[in-house]
Amino acid sequence: MKRKQISITMFTILLALVLFLAGCINVKTDKGEEYLKITDLLGREVNVPANVERVVGVASGAVRMLTYLNATDMIVGVEDVETQSAFTPYQFAQPDLKYLPVIGPKHGGDAELILSRQPDVIFYTCSQLEPATGETMDDLQEKTGIPVIAIDLGDLGKRRAVFEQSLRLMGDILGKNSKAEDVISYVDSVLTDLDTRTLGIADADKPSAYVGGVALRGARDILSTRSDFPPFEFTNVNNVASSVGTGHMFIDKEQLLVWNPDIVFVDAYSYDLVVEGKTNDTTYSLLQAFEDGDIYIVMPYNSYNTNFATVLANCYFVGSVVYPENFSDVNVTAMADEIYTTMVGVPVYKNMASTYQGFVKVEIDYS
Repeated sequence: MKRKQISITMFTILLALVLFLAGCINVKTDKGEEYLKITDLLGREVNVPANVERVVGVASGAVRMLTYLNATDMIVGVEDVETQSAFTPYQFAQPDLKYLPVIGPKHGGDAELILSRQPDVIFYTCSQLEPATGETMDDLQEKTGIPVIAIDLGDLGKRRAVFEQSLRLMGDILGKNSKAEDVISYVDSVLTDLDTRTLGIADADKPSAYVGGVALRGARDILSTRSDFPPFEFTNVNNVASSVGTGHMFIDKEQLLVWNPDIVFVDAYSYDLVVEGKTNDTTYSLLQAFEDGDIYIVMPYNSYNTNFATVLANCYFVGSVVYPENFSDVNVTAMADEIYTTMVGVPVYKNMASTYQGFVKVEIDYS
């Protein structure tokens, strides 16, 4: 136990040191031109113009972060994935993104196409889902002659400080400091509210829950789940899958029957596979949740990295289902739109619901 505590303490100190070093310093060249000397999320020192007007974001989640900062009017080109039909909150909120010039394929773009758009700065994601290195950043910077800033999406849990630092760094560079602080403060208030509503509930009073059909490089069946499903984590839900494994996992059908959760949630991305594709398997009718009809849809939140706004919206729906009395004052769809408006600038719940079922109760007939 002591060794574990020491490891956690050392990790916290190292993380704080990295975040302390990341920041901006005003500097002038010999010719009197102003620029910012910044330290990015990989610890690289980069000089960027003091007045940035044109940007691109490459790799998963970079454009989403620019949307959180209300900086989409600065974007001069996007990766090809951003030109597809809208399927994420920020794409619904900012439909003009898909008409911007393409700067190459997803996960990094193309140096020549990026250079053709003449951005002042390139923001490049280096999160755990995009393990780009400093060499990757340096190579793109050398090929284009344009400052490349490594950012990291982090998450809303243990790596929330990383998410916040990236927003603040981008806000400093783009003159969007106030917006960065607004988003950070709002996310903090939402997570605090969720925790406050559910933290004091005794374990004995918590129904058990399970999420199935968790998408992973495509739709999956009901046996695809997560032991650390964020909407469960942030609402202190009794997740039956937390007792085995970590992160994403594929379980055996027999294990699900043993757990026999009171409530089942289904990732909407896998709706057809889970709800319609297994009607010939009567085994699942033995589950208490299926017998009682306690099956609900949550919207997918992983599309080209994590859509944090949908994570938070899902939390309120999950909370209202698992702890109805504790969320009786919450209009879930209105709360979702408040979250989307704050994070991506537009209330897009209807768009998401038309694509992903929305927050609904469903019936699965396995008889």
